Amino acid sequence: MKLSRIVPVSKPVCRLSYPDNPHNLCRRFDPPLSVCFSCKGQHLENRRYYYYCATCDLEFHRGCHLFPPEIKHPFHLLHPLTLIFLDPNFQSSRIPIDWPDSSSESDDYDSYEENSGSYEGHIVKCNYCRKKFQPEEFGMAYYHCSTCNFSLHRICAYIRPPLTIKNLKCHDHTLTLFPRRVPSPCDACGFSLDTPFFDHVYSCLLCNYMVHRTCIYLPRVIKITRHPHRLSYTSSIVPSRELACGVCRKTVDVNYGSYSCNKGCHYALHSKCATNKKVWDGKDLEGVPEEEEEILEPFLWIDEETIQHFSHDHHHLKLRQNGGSHENKFCEACTLPMTVSDRFYSCIKCEFVLHETCASLPRRKHHPVHKHPLTLFHPTSSNPRKVERKYCRDGFFTCDGCTRNCCGFIYRCSEKDCEYQLDVRCASLPDPSIHDCHPRDHPLFFNFTSGSFRFSGYYRSCMGFESVACDHSEYLECIQCESSFLCLHCATLPCVAHYKHDKHPVTLCYGEEETTDLKYWCEICENKLDATKWFYTCESCRVTLHVKCLLGKEVYYMKPNHIIKINGKNVDIEYNNGNTRPVCTKCGLRCIYTLVYKCENEIFCSLTCFFQPGLPLGYHYYITRRIMRIRETEKLEEEAEVELANE
Repeated sequence: MKLSRIVPVSKPVCRLSYPDNPHNLCRRFDPPLSVCFSCKGQHLENRRYYYYCATCDLEFHRGCHLFPPEIKHPFHLLHPLTLIFLDPNFQSSRIPIDWPDSSSESDDYDSYEENSGSYEGHIVKCNYCRKKFQPEEFGMAYYHCSTCNFSLHRICAYIRPPLTIKNLKCHDHTLTLFPRRVPSPCDACGFSLDTPFFDHVYSCLLCNYMVHRTCIYLPRVIKITRHPHRLSYTSSIVPSRELACGVCRKTVDVNYGSYSCNKGCHYALHSKCATNKKVWDGKDLEGVPEEEEEILEPFLWIDEETIQHFSHDHHHLKLRQNGGSHENKFCEACTLPMTVSDRFYSCIKCEFVLHETCASLPRRKHHPVHKHPLTLFHPTSSNPRKVERKYCRDGFFTCDGCTRNCCGFIYRCSEKDCEYQLDVRCASLPDPSIHDCHPRDHPLFFNFTSGSFRFSGYYRSCMGFESVACDHSEYLECIQCESSFLCLHCATLPCVAHYKHDKHPVTLCYGEEETTDLKYWCEICENKLDATKWFYTCESCRVTLHVKCLLGKEVYYMKPNHIIKINGKNVDIEYNNGNTRPVCTKCGLRCIYTLVYKCENEIFCSLTCFFQPGLPLGYHYYITRRIMRIRETEKLEEEAEVELANE
C-alpha cells in the first residue's frame, strides 16, 4: 500500500508542535544541514533539500521529519509520545526520496487496511485503530507513552485531525474530537463508530451526540436519478410507517439520520446509500432554486396514424401493423427485426422503421443504473455533440450496461466528461423489473454488483445463460433470494425471436428440470443442447436452438446491411445466408452465426475475431479446433448408439 493514497501532498507540519498551534516546516537548500534532530545525522549528499522549523529552530532530513523522537498528538494530549523502532537496524536515511512528506487532514482513510500480526515476538496493539502491529516497508515503528501504556500505529500518528469542528448545518454546538473508537451507532448514518476503516469520531457531550467525521459534512439537499424529487437530510423521520431504503432495500431506521423526499412521498434512503458515489452526483443543492425540467417530446402528431419523429424529421412516419410487408426490416432504435404482430412506424418515402414503443422513448431519462440524466441520441443527428462524433463516425457503440456492441439509438450521459452510455433495451428496464426466469412475486432491483463474486464461501453468478459478458455487465438483484442475480446482458435477450427455417416464432425457455428420457439437439450446430440452460424453442415444431447459435456470438444488436468503421476500415455486416458457410479468416472455422463481418475481401465470424491482433491463427489452431469438434460428435454418436441398444 502506498501512503500517498491516504495522505495527499500538502505542506508538512513540525510534529513537535502542539495540535492546536501547529508549526509549518519549510524547505532549505542552503546552508547545508548541520545535525538532524531525529537521527542526529549529518548532511546527506543525495538529498537536494532538508526541512527546517523556524519556531523550534530544528532541522530534519527529508523523511526524518516524519519520525521525530517525540510528538504531541491530539489522541493523547496528556503526555508526549516517544518513537520506538522494533527493528534495531532501521535508519532514517533508508526512507526513499519520493516518500510523501506531507501532513494532512484528509478524510480519505478508507483505503487503508492492515492485517494483524507480530514482529520478533512483540505483539503491540494501536490504542486508536486497535490493530496489531506488523513489520512495515521500512521496519516496525510506532509511538508510545510509557506512563499511560498508550501506543499509536505510525499511520494513526501521522494523521492529525483537528481538535474541534464547528459546522452549524450538522449540529448547533462545536464538536470535539473523541480519541477512541466505541461500538455505538453514528447518530448521522446509523453505522457503528467502531468502523474498520479510518474515520475519526467527534462528539457533543452536552447533547449526547456522536458522529463520524465524514458524516459532519453530509449534503443537506440532493437529487438522485432513482427518485423524481429532491431529497433532504433529516436527523430522524416521523415513523408513519416502515420504509425501505431506495438503494439497498433494507429498512431505514427512523432514529438515525437519513434522506427523505421533500414533497411528501414515502421514500427514504440511508445516509451512506444516498451519498454513494454511484448514486449521488456530488452536488449539494441547498439554496439552489429548483427548476422544472424541460420535457422534450420524441415526436409530433400529424394525424392519428402519422408522426414526425425527432430522429427522422425530414420525412413523416406512418403507423402500420403488417410485418409481412416489412420482412427483413430492423427497428432503427433497438435494431430488433419487425415481426408480424408488431405495431411500427414506417417512413412513407424511405426504409426507416421504428417500433411503436421505440418511437415513444423519452428523449431524456433518469435511470437508476447511472447517477446523471441520460439523453437519447441517434446516429443520423445533423449536429451531434463532440462526445458523440465517434459514434457517428464508427456507426456503433458499446453499451455500458450489457457490454454489447450496438448500432441503434443510444442513451448518453448529459454531463461533461462523463461518457456513460446505454442501448435502448437496457435503458428501458424499469426498477424494479419482473422477469420470467424468476418468480413474479420476487422483483429484481438494480444493484451495484458487477460479475460473479464470492459470498459466504460460495459464488454468486448470473441466472442467465452464462455468457462471458455476464462478468462485466450491470446486475439486477432479488432482495428476497440471497443468491439470485441477473445481468443486463441476459435480462435484455428478446423473449421472442425468429428462425429462418421455422414459420413460427421461437420463444426463450429459461431452462427445464433435468430429465433422463429426453435429449435436446440444436438445429443449427447439430450438437447436444443442455435443457437446464437457457435456449430457444418452438412449441409447435419442437425445434430447439442454442441462444448463441440463433442470435450470434455478438448476440443480436448489430443490424445486417449496415456499415461500421473499425481502425479506419469499413466493415460490412451481412447475413450468413449463403449456400455454404464461409470460413473465418481469423479462427479458420466455419461461420455458423447469423451475421458475418466482411472487410477488404476477408470474412470474420464475429467482432471478437476481427479485433484479434496479428495474422490468422494458422493450420495448427484450425486442426486443433476441428479435432475437438470431431471428438465431441463421436461422443454424441456413441451415446446415441447406447440408447438405441437399450431400446
